[in-house]
Order: sequence, then structure tokens, then C-alpha cells
Amino acid sequence: MAIVGMRRGMVASMLAVVLLLPLGGPPVAAFEAIDAVNHTAFDTGCIGFDDAFPHKMVSAAGAAYARLGYATTQWFGPAFTKVGFLGRTWNDWGAYVHSHGDYYWNSDGYRYSGFREDAGRCVGAGIVYSKEILAKRAGRASNLVVMSTCHLGEPNTTMPAAFGIGKVKDHWVGPKFYLGYIGSAFDSDEWTFEQAFWNALAGGRNVGTAFDLASAGWFGHAFGADWWGSYAYTGKAGPFTSCTNCI
Repeated sequence: MAIVGMRRGMVASMLAVVLLLPLGGPPVAAFEAIDAVNHTAFDTGCIGFDDAFPHKMVSAAGAAYARLGYATTQWFGPAFTKVGFLGRTWNDWGAYVHSHGDYYWNSDGYRYSGFREDAGRCVGAGIVYSKEILAKRAGRASNLVVMSTCHLGEPNTTMPAAFGIGKVKDHWVGPKFYLGYIGSAFDSDEWTFEQAFWNALAGGRNVGTAFDLASAGWFGHAFGADWWGSYAYTGKAGPFTSCTNCI
């Protein structure tokens, strides 16, 4: 073969570069992730009081993704735009979004799961539709996706497929996991859940166990979450992350 006679270090370097390339897409420097948090719509000028939770959420999610090996970009407030999100989504292996989420009518006459950009607006901010993410990603699966919004963890959500994650729950279907909330979720309850989830991952738990532990917490309002993907996945970045306990 062509690599016979190459030094081991050269082969390892070449393989390292290959593993960092999403198939069919532009080269990237690392396994990238986006940590995008809508702050404007939750601030005093829009709701009459300052919701402190988005500040905590952007920091906790960014730290969690970094621990898991992602090169994480954080957008907080007006920096979080629809154009920016869709412009980088091909390269992202992880995505955390905190915003308003729902089922929105699109110009094609169908309703899709989506979330609002920040863009510095209280109301009427642009919607990032699941169909738009799906078109950009062209079927390539993300590793770890957390939709910290209302409604995007419900049975009929179209958001998991947008990130190439099928609606299956299995011990192992590859390094991918999608998490979302059911119904109208309060920021305080989302924060309670996410604290426990991130802490469990930091302690070495897999995503499924972390989800179970977080779900067992005490919430101030009716609260539910759901997931799809691999229960045994560690959440770590990269397409070749293996299942560490699939017996």
C-alpha cells in the first residue's frame, strides 16, 4: 500500500487530520460546537424583570462542551442570529440552544419545529426552522444536541432529524444524543435539570444515566424532558467515539 515505508508519526498525523474532517464538507480545525443563548427576549426590557438563568446556562453549557472535547463558540444575546447559526451548522458536532422553541408555520404551508434567534428583539425575532438545519447538514449526524427550549422534546418534534439523529432510543446507535423539553418549560426548571445533567457528565456518567439523574430532580412546575440516540454514549466529541460499555 502507499503508506508502506512512511514513518509511524507521519501516518498518525495524517489519520488525525482525516478524523477531523466532516465527510463532504470543508475542513475544520477541531470538533466544533455552538453554545447559542437568547438573552434579549428574557431580559428586563422585554419581560419586566431580569431573568438570570440565561447567563448561567451559557456558561454551564460552554464549560460542559469544552470538557467533552468540543471547540466551543458562545453566542449570548444579539450575537445569536439565524444567519450565523445556519452559516456554521455544517461544521458543528455539538449544539446547545436556549431560546423560545415551538412549532412554527413556514412559507411552504407546513409547520416545523424551530427556535427564535436573539437578534436584539423582544418579539418577532427570526425563526430557525428544523428543515433549514436539515438542509445545511445534509444528513450528517451531530454528536450532542441540547435544545433548552419549550416543545422541542415532544414526540412529534422534527428537530432531532435536522441534526441527523433518528427518533430511536437504544443502548448504542453511534455517538449521538438529542435532548429536548416537553411542553412549556420554565427557565428555573431547565436550569435545575441542566445543572444535574452537566454535573453527571463531568463525573463520568454516560448521557443516558445523566438524563435519568437530572430527571429525578425537584422542579417548581410541571416539567418533562425526552431524548433520542444512544443511552451509553459519553457525549464526547468526534465521529469515532465508541461505546464504552455495550455488553
